[in-house]
Amino acid sequence: MKLAPLDTVQNAHDDSIWTAAWIPSTEESPALLLTGGLDETVRLWDPKNFTCIQTYTGHCLGVVSVTAHPTRRIAASASIDSFIRVFEVDKNNTIATLEAPPSEVWQLQFSPNGSTLAAAGGGSSSVKLWDTTQWQLITTLSIPRQEAAPQPSEKSSNKKFVLSVAWNPDGRLLACGSVDGTISVFDVARAKFLHFLEGHSMPVRSLVFSPSLHDSRILFSASDDGHVHVYDAEGKTLLTSLSGHSSWVLSVDVSPDGAAIATGSSDKTVRLWDLKMRAATQTLTNHTDQVWAVAFGPTSRTDIRSCMLASVSDDKSLSFYQYS
Repeated sequence: MKLAPLDTVQNAHDDSIWTAAWIPSTEESPALLLTGGLDETVRLWDPKNFTCIQTYTGHCLGVVSVTAHPTRRIAASASIDSFIRVFEVDKNNTIATLEAPPSEVWQLQFSPNGSTLAAAGGGSSSVKLWDTTQWQLITTLSIPRQEAAPQPSEKSSNKKFVLSVAWNPDGRLLACGSVDGTISVFDVARAKFLHFLEGHSMPVRSLVFSPSLHDSRILFSASDDGHVHVYDAEGKTLLTSLSGHSSWVLSVDVSPDGAAIATGSSDKTVRLWDLKMRAATQTLTNHTDQVWAVAFGPTSRTDIRSCMLASVSDDKSLSFYQYS
């Protein structure tokens, strides 16, 4: 397995780029890429010729997360302006504007069947779930206090500040990562907290489940402690800890074939990890500043083992790679 650099778009945004997400392909339409940044915009990219085909406005502060609905018709963006904007990908019409209290909207992700939008709730120590037909708040999944933890003082009361969120492939489980390094796992149908996954000592900024239904319990996490962890999210077990980055690991994504993960770090590199070997097999140095997001695209129609990877950085650039 390897990543072959394809192209780097310099000044892809007017400021730091913080988030990237693929819009799935259909019979008629190829996959496209969404990016969001500190310049308050979301941009749509054609990965065939590495060009921006649309710029979406509507936020008044930086965009921290973008996510595309499985139908590809709509997408959602979250900003530090405390709004989630749901919009039509083709026309940029606003479908819904969801408001949260300050610092209570971070990472977003649509459920695999598209019925629900999950939002990491920041300072609310929770994940909010919105239904995608009426855009009503369905439920708030709150993280309980850990029994062994001391009573929070003024300084530490926000340790469960929730930064990241991920659904497992069948939509049964939802995981969220917090500033204190813990990961909380919920049973979505019962809106029930199941348990904490422990092992990280610093913020968990990125989570992703294995795409394979038979590995649907396997969760990957990226943390400021420099480690990537592999958990059995149902069995509550830390399976592997991967280290190699020299600074915070800001993002992790898993390849569609489930054989590799890519990570982005504040050490300015993108790494490719072979999960069988449990080691990094490649380090890419396209960026000159921290890499906030890595995202694998859907598999190629002609070769199911091949797909694209995108990475975005504080250096305002967007890089594309071919994974095979």
